[in-house]
Amino acid sequence: MTFLLGTLIGAVVATTTPTTPVPAPVPARPIQPVAAAKPSRAQVLAAVRSEWPRYDSGGKGRLTPLEFSTWVMRSHGGTVAARTRDAGIAPVSAMNASATAFSRADANHDGGVTPDEMTSFLLLPPTPTASARAKLQASKFPAASAIPAGAAH
Repeated sequence: MTFLLGTLIGAVVATTTPTTPVPAPVPARPIQPVAAAKPSRAQVLAAVRSEWPRYDSGGKGRLTPLEFSTWVMRSHGGTVAARTRDAGIAPVSAMNASATAFSRADANHDGGVTPDEMTSFLLLPPTPTASARAKLQASKFPAASAIPAGAAH
């Protein structure tokens, strides 16, 4: 298939002769990434309130660790199993996986996340992972092998 496509392209290029001079290519400017518009607090709060009833079972106005982890897992494409034999992530595993996020979201540490706390949490900058922190640390300090032999330690 590649050979056939290459032959066809070669034949077309060989049979077409430009009748006008071809201008020199203009160097392309690098594409500047467009920063995504950061949503306002009001927009995030509206989104949280629209999804809230789906996760706040009993309508108590705050999410338990399991309800919070269910929201987090679903937002990442996973599902939390209602029972041990059901398909999905085991509830304990889901809560363990989202424990750090729950701790950050529960600003007053009362054991539940309110809509305002969830909104504030979603507006926080992400916490760097251990590997990202290690890379940052490595970039700040040269590797031990980069220190010249005979240099004072």
